[in-house]
Amino acid sequence: MEELHNHTENAEKFKGALDENASIYQQREVKSGREQMAALHGKDRWEFFREYYGKKLLAAAVIAAVVLYFIYNYVTTPDVALNILAVNASGEGNEEYEEAYFSDFLEQNEVDSSQYVVSANRSVNVDANSEDSFNTSSVETIVTLFTAQEVDLFFADNDFFLSMAALDYMENLEDCLTEEEMAALDDDSFVYVTVQESDDLYEIEEDPDSNAGKTILAGIRLSLEEGWLKEMDWYPGGFDVIVGIPLSVRNEDLALKLFREIVFYGE
Repeated sequence: MEELHNHTENAEKFKGALDENASIYQQREVKSGREQMAALHGKDRWEFFREYYGKKLLAAAVIAAVVLYFIYNYVTTPDVALNILAVNASGEGNEEYEEAYFSDFLEQNEVDSSQYVVSANRSVNVDANSEDSFNTSSVETIVTLFTAQEVDLFFADNDFFLSMAALDYMENLEDCLTEEEMAALDDDSFVYVTVQESDDLYEIEEDPDSNAGKTILAGIRLSLEEGWLKEMDWYPGGFDVIVGIPLSVRNEDLALKLFREIVFYGE
């Protein structure tokens, strides 16, 4: 209590030492930015405007530009009708032919090519026999694309295609092609794979599409010397290329139509 009394007494002494009209007792007038600028003239007004409003206007302009960018991309970017993954491709290809071909394909199948596109990913490279970190990362990317239903048609070299098919990622093409279509293909082009057995009995029971333990027609081997792949020029040659339809295909009907065009190209 004595300490509190001393503080109060000191405050009263301090207050008594100042005139009642001292500036410390006067209520400060808070002026808006507009009022402050109105009181200035010439160069001072411009400097005040730049300091007071400049940063706010710049921030607002940046935010508006970002919003407009996303709106523009949302409105103008076509949706993807089909996703193609071509592993170990050259990454170059015949782009002019490719764009015209896919546009015509979509229109022929009553899909508006101004609203939809066929996306061909040729940027992933992997070695089925390597276990380095870069290769492991590429494999993980491919598996993620499959499980996310982001692959409707799959192209790969012999070794990597067989490794994916053996892990039950590919559709059995005998369920997709007619007897006439099967008969029209060269037997040497058929790629059969025995899918690994699953240790998870629950998984097999819950997945009626699983091919675990079965021998399936997983893909069709394509020629690099003629036909669809030669026109696209995705692969420079030197190894076999196989095409198949993933089990997780999103647009099965359209994917099967393109698959037929690829394997029966020019016939």
